[in-house]
Amino acid sequence: MLCASGGPINKSQLVRALGIARSSLYLHPKRPHLDKALVVSIEQWHEHDDTLGHRKLAVLIKTGKNRVKRVMQKYGIAARRKKKKYIYPGKATHTAPNLVREMTEESLQKVVFSDMFEVHLADQSRVRGCFALEKQTRQILGLAFDYHMRADLVTSVIETMTFHAPGAIWHSDQGKQYGAQSTRELLLQKGFLQSMSRAGTPTDNGLAERFVGTFKLAVAERRSYRTLGHFLRAAESWVNFYNRIRPHEGLGNCSPLHYAQTHQLHMAPFISL
Repeated sequence: MLCASGGPINKSQLVRALGIARSSLYLHPKRPHLDKALVVSIEQWHEHDDTLGHRKLAVLIKTGKNRVKRVMQKYGIAARRKKKKYIYPGKATHTAPNLVREMTEESLQKVVFSDMFEVHLADQSRVRGCFALEKQTRQILGLAFDYHMRADLVTSVIETMTFHAPGAIWHSDQGKQYGAQSTRELLLQKGFLQSMSRAGTPTDNGLAERFVGTFKLAVAERRSYRTLGHFLRAAESWVNFYNRIRPHEGLGNCSPLHYAQTHQLHMAPFISL
């Protein structure tokens, strides 16, 4: 070895030649202590959202993604993952053309995606949710839950939104709630052009579908909720964490709200459920 006693050069000569601190030669004995400190940070973030993988955690903790990945593997920590199941909501009697498929990437920025989904409480009662997600900033603009799946669940989301972009597109699947007269009239009043995915093609509404999967994994399937109020408190906490803190790779690892603020775009208010 170069640094062994009697070798060609000693450690002092080596660090001078490499232009590094002598302490750099002794980093490995300290690694277990540093790794344990990192584990604590990872576990603290996973208290908020245990679907966070090593890339998002690295952004939040402000360290290298490879280091986070190595430590997670070392301590057996993994982000929860589950394949989403598609639930067909029933076809609308009134449908709209798929405007999104005909748009350029630039014009796609003025699109709000929406979807409906279902979660179960501890007593197996079913709660339905609806949300609106802005394409450009990935912000959740509105979110609502109830025991029913009527059109007024959709209109309650539209009514609470502060987003104003005349001529923007509202895109959803062909669920009957989106084709209801009350929904269509309210969208028209708000200045939206209505667009719908092709029948039986959930991938046309991919951003909304992915959010549903993330929400279910991070909130609905994380623990058992005895009451609707218990569930709503968890949902409210997480969706505001999603908007304000959670990094998004499609936004250069900014949170949706930070991206909107940086680019002087509409910022979604705190969502109350």
